[in-house]
Amino acid sequence: MPQSNKKKLSVCIPTYEMQGEAKRMLVRSFAMLKKQTFKDFEVVISDNSENQVVKDLCKEPEYQSLQINYFKNPRKGMAPNTNEAIKNAKGEIIKILYMDDYLANENSLQRIVGNMKGHWLVTGCEHDDGAKRGNPHYPQYNNKIHQGKNTIGSPSVLTIKNENPLLFDEKMTWLLDCDYYERMHEKYGEPNILNEINVVIGIGSHQVTNILSNSAKKKERHYMAKKYKKGPWHWFKFW
Repeated sequence: MPQSNKKKLSVCIPTYEMQGEAKRMLVRSFAMLKKQTFKDFEVVISDNSENQVVKDLCKEPEYQSLQINYFKNPRKGMAPNTNEAIKNAKGEIIKILYMDDYLANENSLQRIVGNMKGHWLVTGCEHDDGAKRGNPHYPQYNNKIHQGKNTIGSPSVLTIKNENPLLFDEKMTWLLDCDYYERMHEKYGEPNILNEINVVIGIGSHQVTNILSNSAKKKERHYMAKKYKKGPWHWFKFW
């Protein structure tokens, strides 16, 4: 009988120009993906760039071993782009990995897959400011996450079961992770927590919290308060 091409894991990477940094950041991420001891994965790229930089990079011979499935996505925005990657994922489980982030070490996927239980897992992370890597964070769930108190971390710490997976709220940008974690908790309970560093989060001026206007942030806080009706909007943490 022919072997199935279905993979155990899909690494979903939503991409865009990233202020001209797309290639540099993806090269860094692809390099660590190539080193993974766990090999049963595909890479799903949902790209809403205006240029061909990401597409051309994905075609380079040195990355063909990653089994990259590239999709051009005309829909703009972090949530729509992430959702397109999720929709195109064929693996049994889905690892979200934003393009400015990367896996922490060569065993990261092995550890994540080996500890995956239930419908969602979150793992620890470090931060990379371009000069040094450090500032470790270990995720915790809290009952005020719908208020913007994000003790879990970036969506790049998240892995979900690919079984009618929840999608990100496309009305949101700044608090889309808090909203997603709240809905996952409502549907599946608390996440499985892997208290070790398996992801590195790239930080800097490109981050949403640094480029989104105060008025846009305020609008999202109001939206979350109305959506969950669990407390006054002024309870929301304003980073």
